[in-house]
Amino acid sequence: MSLNVLPETPPLTREQTARLVREARLKKPLTQKELADLAGISLRSLQRIENAEVLPRAYTWRQLAAHIDLMHVPATAPKPNLARKWILSVSSLVGLVLAFSAYVIQSPTFPETLFESLLMLLAGCIIYGIILYRIWD
Repeated sequence: MSLNVLPETPPLTREQTARLVREARLKKPLTQKELADLAGISLRSLQRIENAEVLPRAYTWRQLAAHIDLMHVPATAPKPNLARKWILSVSSLVGLVLAFSAYVIQSPTFPETLFESLLMLLAGCIIYGIILYRIWD
């Protein structure tokens, strides 16, 4: 197996990927069914890759590369999971509000002045800003 990972390698087009996979499979020589069975992917998935209908995901590419000589590994950028980021953002805000509210409710003397209330609000905003930065970075 030859597998060279070059981070500066540009992504392949569907047609280039199809040609590369087909040529590597035929060099072995393997049928589509044999390669699909070896790689643990469906025959239809392999057919769609070789017909330039889809680009293989990173997992599929690694499975194929384990059984045929694929010299080119395209650079793929992970897609951000926006739903996860929004859920974390909203839930961290709710958690922060509940934590600060619990602190204020349990303390009979806090906040004594408006200044202390504003400082606590500022601290909460800073903490939430840090959380958002970590989530969305």
